[in-house]
Amino acid sequence: MYIVYNPYNAVNLFHAIANGCGIHAKGNSFTIPQQFGEGNVQVYNFNSGISALIAEARYNEDLTVLRNQHVNPQNFILVLHENLEKQEKKEATVSKMQNDVFAGFSRNLVHLTTSLNTTEISLPAMNKNRMVVIFFSKATLLNFFDFETVEKFTNTFFSFYLKKNYQAPLDAEYRVVLQELHHEIENHPLINLFVENRVLSLIEKLFVHFLLRDKHSEKRLQFKEDEVSQLVKAESLLIEDFSKVPPTINQLSRLCAMSPTKFKNDFKALYGLPVYEYYQQHRMAYARSLIQEGEYAIKEVGIMVGYSNLGHFAAAFKKEFSMLPSEWMHANRVNPDIIPNGVSPVVEDVQNE
Repeated sequence: MYIVYNPYNAVNLFHAIANGCGIHAKGNSFTIPQQFGEGNVQVYNFNSGISALIAEARYNEDLTVLRNQHVNPQNFILVLHENLEKQEKKEATVSKMQNDVFAGFSRNLVHLTTSLNTTEISLPAMNKNRMVVIFFSKATLLNFFDFETVEKFTNTFFSFYLKKNYQAPLDAEYRVVLQELHHEIENHPLINLFVENRVLSLIEKLFVHFLLRDKHSEKRLQFKEDEVSQLVKAESLLIEDFSKVPPTINQLSRLCAMSPTKFKNDFKALYGLPVYEYYQQHRMAYARSLIQEGEYAIKEVGIMVGYSNLGHFAAAFKKEFSMLPSEWMHANRVNPDIIPNGVSPVVEDVQNE
């Protein structure tokens, strides 16, 4: 399937995909017909000037999307892509993108470009993908960020990153928001407000990563494609299942065919945190998302993230979010559960680096 669109906004992309699936879409969502695949595509156009396409789908044939160059209106385009297939299948897929933006779009990535660029991406057939595409302009950013911050962002981006486009690994912090967008929007009573809030959260995370965590940017640009691919694979394994003991540095470094020291240094350069600080931060973020769902007691959540001693879980949660899980439940209007005493945790402390 080959789709061509002009980057006016997410609505334009939404209708281009619908037309490619033989659908004349009405409203802001459609289900992909069986002859083309499976899944759903939704679009939102906010008064703030931001628009977003949200899709979780599997296509029966390769999907290629060509975005033409467009100068007026000029937009930033933020793409967050997560491949939901098993790692073995990820490695077997081959994707392409013009100007070598991605050597493989089958990986989990955050990609920022503008409508000034012509870009082509390909998604392999039979791979289930989760994607959020956000369109916003510099004028839109000024509604949410101060002038100095926006100027620093846009000037840095155009003078440096636009030459190669900006890409970063899709870390667990981004994944939490993507999961919320795909799992909680169907029955949310304030769906437009909820989606806009999460979309702004993704843009905010981009700013934080771009402006505050970019002290290792020179190192990032020196990474070879295969090194990035191996580090992304290691990150996926690291946070694959928080209920189990995390892999050791030696296990992860062997997976990347690196020495332990090189692996630790490169992981920090790419993801912005040491390995186990990253693990613990996202372990607690996952716990918070489970509590927010309102379907699990605090004791259950603790076990799901590797603690059988709920006192240790509560302490770790408070260290990360400055409040106990029960307090966070009350603050977010979720029915709290009594935290019982437990025995030693399944994963009480991760390995020291």
